[in-house]
Amino acid sequence: MSNIEKIAVFGFGIIFLSAILVLVVLIPMPSITQFFAFRLTMALSAAGIGALLPGFLRLDVPLPMQGGIRAGGALALFASVWFANPATLGIEVQPPKEDARLLIDRFLNLTDARDHKAAYTLYSKRNKERVSEDAYMSMSKQVRDPLGSIGQRLLVSAGTPDEVNGVRGPFVFHTYQGRFSDSKDVWAEVVSTIPENGTWRINSYNIGRCDPPFCIPVASLLP
Repeated sequence: MSNIEKIAVFGFGIIFLSAILVLVVLIPMPSITQFFAFRLTMALSAAGIGALLPGFLRLDVPLPMQGGIRAGGALALFASVWFANPATLGIEVQPPKEDARLLIDRFLNLTDARDHKAAYTLYSKRNKERVSEDAYMSMSKQVRDPLGSIGQRLLVSAGTPDEVNGVRGPFVFHTYQGRFSDSKDVWAEVVSTIPENGTWRINSYNIGRCDPPFCIPVASLLP
């Protein structure tokens, strides 16, 4: 590689790495697509900068179900950035000081009042990108509204897992059982929250019939 090519590659790395640092500040919670682009650009930038660094780096990365990858030099720097998962680097997110139940109660009150538009605003940015407002409104009207008004709702369990489906938390999960005016069944509701910019946001809401053996109705809710 000529000196001009080396300078061009190094310049590419510096420029795009600087751009990524700016974007990280401007977009602290990137979407999955944005995160993929950030990660790819950072890996290429690291390889470009590493092309002019003295010495030689050799890297062996095991890949589940795919054997592994062996790389050296600039390609090793690319692989070290690309295959490093930020979610597994031991970074801990401190839970907000506010009690997550305050948000959950507010969300359920809005849902009970059929103000699904306001309830949707309480969701995290990540989940809003996965489910549009129109889709959420449609699902709520088709599933929740036909049940009628809430008659009785009991908190049956609560949990605080650090990770769910590969997503780092911490989370707060509340599971309820209740009866509604237009249904003879006992229904289970699961509401979870996740921290976002220092506050709790709704992560998910699921509702379904409480049918054994997966869900055992509370005795006081049975007719």
